[in-house]
Amino acid sequence: MNKNLICEALYALPGEVVVKRRKSIVIAGCTVLVGVALIVLNNMIGPISNNLQSAIVFVGGTLIVIGLLVSLTRLCGADGIPFHHGTKKFLTYEELYFDRSMWRDVVQCVDNGEVDKLLAMPHSRVPAVAVAMYRTPDTSFAAMQAFEYVELEYRPLSNLKIVSR
Repeated sequence: MNKNLICEALYALPGEVVVKRRKSIVIAGCTVLVGVALIVLNNMIGPISNNLQSAIVFVGGTLIVIGLLVSLTRLCGADGIPFHHGTKKFLTYEELYFDRSMWRDVVQCVDNGEVDKLLAMPHSRVPAVAVAMYRTPDTSFAAMQAFEYVELEYRPLSNLKIVSR
């Protein structure tokens, strides 16, 4: 299963239905601002115990470091993740695993584009039969393909199926 091949097929859809986009850094920036505000507030408030001052500085510093790391990761990290224009949502990647005895049902669900039925089927921890899926949170758009794990590699059981409601 190669996630990159599925992404490339999604990006090649006509009409730019799915594009590569980075997540916003607004929340990470707000985290940094809250951390700075805590440290400034610690210096402005009156006499409090040393333990409380240390806790405020520790929490503020931790928020600053986390916010900066997330911001740098989003700015300088990977090229981006799939974004669906119709729903204005990022696509999430999932791998669903099933028992080998269910392979016909799994392939039929993938070929028919039955995303909700696939999600409702009983899953396994062993990846004998796997479905690689990119989907919106409300399952209105999905791209999926079934694979079989044989001889230390995943072999396709179906073609890539793109479902849009």
